[in-house]
Order: sequence, then C-alpha cells, then structure tokens
Amino acid sequence: MRRIFFFFTIFLIAFTESRAQATLLVGEKAITLEENFALSFVFKSANASVETPTYKFPELPGLRKLGVSRSKATDIQNGEPVYSYTFSQYYQASNPGTLLIPPAEIIVNQQSLKMDGFALQVSASEQKEEVIEENKAQIEELFKGQNSVFLALTSTQFQPYVGQGFTLKFSLFIPDDNSTRYSFDRNDIQIPALIQKLRPKNCWEESFGLQEVKVSKVVYKSKKYTEYRFFQSSYFALDAKKIFIPSVSLQMLKNTEKVVFSSKPIVISPKELPNHPLKGKVPVGDFRLVESLTGNQVQTGDSVVYVSSVIGDGNSILWDAKLVESDYFLNFSPLGTQSSVYPYGDKMLGNKTEKILIIPSQPGKFALKSYFDWIYFNTRTASYDTLRSGMTLAVSGQPSDRVLNTQSETMLLYRGLEKLAAERVIGYRWMDWKQIFNAFLGLVLLWLVILMIKAKRK
Repeated sequence: MRRIFFFFTIFLIAFTESRAQATLLVGEKAITLEENFALSFVFKSANASVETPTYKFPELPGLRKLGVSRSKATDIQNGEPVYSYTFSQYYQASNPGTLLIPPAEIIVNQQSLKMDGFALQVSASEQKEEVIEENKAQIEELFKGQNSVFLALTSTQFQPYVGQGFTLKFSLFIPDDNSTRYSFDRNDIQIPALIQKLRPKNCWEESFGLQEVKVSKVVYKSKKYTEYRFFQSSYFALDAKKIFIPSVSLQMLKNTEKVVFSSKPIVISPKELPNHPLKGKVPVGDFRLVESLTGNQVQTGDSVVYVSSVIGDGNSILWDAKLVESDYFLNFSPLGTQSSVYPYGDKMLGNKTEKILIIPSQPGKFALKSYFDWIYFNTRTASYDTLRSGMTLAVSGQPSDRVLNTQSETMLLYRGLEKLAAERVIGYRWMDWKQIFNAFLGLVLLWLVILMIKAKRK
C-alpha cells in the first residue's frame, strides 16, 4: 500500500510540474489581411526528445485556421540543457475591421490554458496571392498537362548534398475555374496512412507540424488554383543512397461518385560531399553570422558579452558550442547556448545563439576572428567555408599583470605583439608568461631553502 501511495505521489508531482510548464502566448492584436494571427503554447523539458503533446486550438469568430508550426529551443542553465517547445496555430482574417475575440482556451495534454477576450484590429491591404516558388523546371513538370484537379508531391531539391535540407510537400490542386463539386472522403483516415508511405527513410526529419489542411491560393501562368496542403516536412539525408518516394492515391467524392487522384513517384539522389577532414562533422547549408558586443571599447578587468547567432537553412544541431580557451590576453566564460528550429516559407531554418563573457587582461586591439569561427559546407558555393567574427575589441588601461606591461616602451617584445595581426597573435596566446615567471620564482625560492638547510647542518 505504501509503494502504491509513493508512486501515486510521484506521478502527481510530475503531472503538476508538467502542467505548470505549459504557458500561453497570444500574438499581435493588430494585423493586416496579409498577416496571420497566432496563438501559441510553450512547454519546457529536461529531455532532448519528447512525445508530441495532444492539443486543440479553439475556433475563433471571423478567423480561419491555417497550419500549426512548431519550434524547439535549447538553453543552458547552470550547466544543464533546458529544452523549450513552441507550437503555434495561425489564423487568417477574411475581412478588415475589428473582430471581438471572446475568451477561449487551448487544451494541452488535458491541461486548459485560458485566454482572455480581446479586440483584434484587422486593417485592409492588398491581398497578394502566393506564387509557386520552386524553380522553373519543377514548375513546368508540376503543371505539365494539368488542366483539372491533380494530386502532387513536390520537393525543393532533387539532388541535395548529403546533409542538405530538402522539403517535401503533398498537396491537392483544384483550378478556380473548375465547375465540378469535389469533397474530401475520410481524410482523417486516408491522410495519416499516405504520409507514412511518403516519409523517406534514413533521413533526419524536421516537421512543419501541419495538423490541419493548409489552404492557399497559387498562380501559374495567370491561372489560379486553390492548393490544399496535407503534409510538409524538411529532410536531411544521412548518406548518398537514392531515396524513392512512391506514388500515392487519394480518394475523393465527385458529387456522390468516388474518384481517385494519384501523385507521381519521385526520386531524391543525394550527392556525396567533397573529401575534407571534417566531412560529415559540420553542418551543410547556407549560413550567415549575426554578432554583437555589449561594448567594443573596454578597460582591462572589465567584462563584455559577445553574442553570436549562426542562422541558415541547414541542420544547425551540428554546430558545436564554442569552447574558447582563455589566454594571456582575454578570458572567456560561456553564459548560455540556445538553438531553435523553425519554419520559414518552404524551408526549415536553424538558429544557434551563444553568449560568452569576455574579460580582457591586457590592453591592445584584438580581432575576435582569431577566437571565433564556424566551419561548414556551403551549398551555394559547393565548397567548405568558414564564418569568422568581424568584430574587434579595443582594450585600454593598465595590464592586470604589472610584471609584463604590453604598453611599456621598454617591453619591445609585447609592444610588437600588439601590432601583429590577430592571425599571428594566435600562435603566442598559448604561452602564459605569468605562469612561467611564477614557476621560475618558485624554483629560485626552493633552491634558497635548500641552501639554508645545508648551511644550518654545517
């Protein structure tokens, strides 16, 4: 009986904690017709992988539900990773004006997240129709000979490099000038079964999290279509084996008659990466570096925070945390790391952000590119590339080590070091002259003690 009570208590505590971790986020309350309103919930976990929670977003008057996206972020707290998962439901307004949104709730794993009522301002703007973004050859192939309803599976890449992302989309296209009435037939059973057949093997998957059909307008050669998107995910091939995605069929109702539409099979042929010592160990994609310093002119002994964000369409989980070793000139201490993956258009973007505390010990100018760089395979140039810091830290004041003064006119060696390019300084920074001097001083004191002992014995 005690054992049962013990496990019940543990379950109750865990359940209460999980409930407390889920929080509600309400999006902007003033949007245009081109923008979407978003409701989100966030929950945190100490586990890197958790089961997708069961959830239900409310129906809101005057708004139409679109897709659900999700993102994952990692933060380092007290040396331990904490993972945040965000699920966002997007809503689209059909007319401008003021929408009175009543109180509602989001159900997450049987937990109710309450939302107060509010007024949503929707301003008028020219509503642009989405244009298919795939390259010309893919567009021609997609719409070739299609004058009526058709089912399509598309990919943003057919020959990606190993590790490069490609996005699969599974959609039904119906021309706006179509006069035949179609309706879906048990999509709740059909679509999940079809998606299981479409998912490629031996790939890392980042899902766009569509749990409902995403409806949008597309235009091809001035002809308008309504796209019903059932599935969208980005994949990163783990090797160069060909990926075969079969044809699938969707059953629909044409008036009261059953009809079947089938997609064409596609083949993804990943390309091997060029030989390199870091092949398979660095991200593959197109990345950029965004960085900042809380101050680029400081005194010795003061602290400054360096923040770097590496953003791109590759799998950012492969970015290693920057473990920069302190040297004679600068001391480094990591403050936190955060990584997130989120959908942007037809791509899945990754963002790895790191905060590092820098405390300078010696005056001078220090190019941070000697300390911070990120190697990756650039899919745009088809070559290995490096992102380097473009920031310079100017340090003034007295050196923390008065024995070695880098600003002294008599210390020609260190004065010369300050004038060296940062690439050359890196070769010297491993030699800590303070430690060498202290070791030498210790040996001299030990030698004097030995001499005194010998003198007393005589």
